[in-house]
Amino acid sequence: MKSNIKNEICEGICRESLSIEVSTHCNSACSYCFARAEISEDSSLPADVVKDIISEGFDLSYRHLHITGGEPFLWEGLFDALEYAFTLGYKSVLINTNGTLLTRGVIKRLTCFDGLGLSISLQGSQETHDRMRGKGSYALAIKGIEHALESGLNLLIFTTVGKTVLSELPHYAEKLFKTFPDIQHLSLIQLIRVSNDVFDLSHELLEPEDFLQLVQIVSLLNLCSLRTDIMNNPLAGVVSNILGMPWTIRSWPLYRPGGIFIMANRDISLSHTSRNPFGKYRCGMIQETIASNMYRCAVSPDVSVCGLCPYVDLCRKNGMDRPSEWFRD
Repeated sequence: MKSNIKNEICEGICRESLSIEVSTHCNSACSYCFARAEISEDSSLPADVVKDIISEGFDLSYRHLHITGGEPFLWEGLFDALEYAFTLGYKSVLINTNGTLLTRGVIKRLTCFDGLGLSISLQGSQETHDRMRGKGSYALAIKGIEHALESGLNLLIFTTVGKTVLSELPHYAEKLFKTFPDIQHLSLIQLIRVSNDVFDLSHELLEPEDFLQLVQIVSLLNLCSLRTDIMNNPLAGVVSNILGMPWTIRSWPLYRPGGIFIMANRDISLSHTSRNPFGKYRCGMIQETIASNMYRCAVSPDVSVCGLCPYVDLCRKNGMDRPSEWFRD
């Protein structure tokens, strides 16, 4: 590791996943999709570029890989990239998918890779899922879940939570774990505001009282041994402690030391939701980015705003080093 990368970032690299959006092509038309917002044309990374990214990440000590889209199973280079990553020595690879393309044949190929995990997106009840993702998509996703679990693959479920899903969340989570007890856990992603999206989802965005209710529900689900977390929002841990319901699973911040995301258009950013790139990917750019002052400032604890807040110590204890991102309202 080069000496110009600070220790806390080096430690983060060993812990974090290198994230790659291989393509924005998708066979779903999710009304709330933040990955395709502000993108006028679909794009994909060439297979050789993805291998360069994987190799550079490994040389920098990344050992965990995260592949997303779009829908990764529409990207032709996926299985070659998996073979390359595991041959290099990556310990784990997580693929985000909508589950609709997980046929038994695809699953059989995936079981050849030790350390592979899947996250399948499920949008609440069948009615809600099909309304937001397209008619018939729920049944296909459920089939994908069944095929993955039958083969013993590590599987977690992603669910985006707006007001509609929040109202049905307890029943949805209970039914999910009862039907599929072998899933690792249910990860909830707060529905976020998206710039220039073609759908108006203002009526679905969570308000402060909704977020309080979300934390209460998740705490009680975990108390009942239904493994549920709120992704990338440490505020959940802060709130659960204040409410005296400390049963939420620790949530790591969206922007953290070592975290890096390569978009399908080669933008390098901190997350899928970021539209403020550090630059375009080229060989050596990952190290250059994480060694830069701009990157260090982006992942360092805030002092100008948080220092004035009476809850700063509780926030720091729960991993919330900066104020919530603008798109969380």
